[in-house]
Amino acid sequence: MSQTPLVSVAIPAYRHERYIETCLASVCAQTYPELELVLIDDGSPDATFERAEEYLAQHGHRFRRVVLEKRQNSGVSANSNACIAACQGEWVHLLGSDDRLYPEKVARIQQAIATWNCPELALVHTDTDAIDADDRVLPVRKPGRHADAGPDHAAYRWLFHRNLISNPSIALHRQRFLACGGFDPSLPLEDLDCWLRLSARHAIARLPETLACYRKHPNNSLRQRRKMLGAFFLTHAKFLENHPDLIPDADIRRHFRWYLERFRRRYRDDPTQALLLFVRYWLSSHYRTPLAVDYRRLGEMLLNPA
Repeated sequence: MSQTPLVSVAIPAYRHERYIETCLASVCAQTYPELELVLIDDGSPDATFERAEEYLAQHGHRFRRVVLEKRQNSGVSANSNACIAACQGEWVHLLGSDDRLYPEKVARIQQAIATWNCPELALVHTDTDAIDADDRVLPVRKPGRHADAGPDHAAYRWLFHRNLISNPSIALHRQRFLACGGFDPSLPLEDLDCWLRLSARHAIARLPETLACYRKHPNNSLRQRRKMLGAFFLTHAKFLENHPDLIPDADIRRHFRWYLERFRRRYRDDPTQALLLFVRYWLSSHYRTPLAVDYRRLGEMLLNPA
């Protein structure tokens, strides 16, 4: 029996028949030797599961353990939770079924975890490339911001303002993820919500290396951008409700005004009402710290327009 710790790769798959073989091939190509693969298809209407089944029939011997299932559709959060719960490794690399890893991803993260020796570590993330539908790396138009390298015991300070974690890059401590409740299926922005909850209790670390690829699917409709902004408002509302003393008042005021300007630009169902709310909240935020209820009101307006 190998003394190398088992590491899990969890793939909550859905409607990615075009990409699933590329995704699985990137996992098989990992230089880290002891892997298990857990792939649960979320009731895909296409051939995602069949393509995965065919691929693993030929390459499943690469893994110490394989779990391959197809279930009734339950949504990305519930399926991700099920995948991670089914894993047996201490650390789980969560991977979208259209994304892919570079060969050293698992090995480099496991090496970093051992080097840091941080007992409270719950999540590790790296840098990523963006790729298109044909696996071409997209040029970087504007350099992205990154968290500081190494473990951070108060990562909520920057996560509240901006999510700098790219999902295909992450590795999660399985027990700490499950203990914090996993992903919340009631929220449309389940990843940021989870990272905020983890960061309030544990350390989060960045390994400053590009070790994964995120596939971009263009969607520039006003409706989608408005829904995403509404999801941000609700996510921040939940965090402030549960952790009212972690974010300084001055930071909340600055953050709220930034999002308020984005609300004004996105809300189109009743421009007059949006403008009145914008002016009211903008003025009041200079002498009163906005509350979770304020974030929630604006978020619900964006997600559920009259």
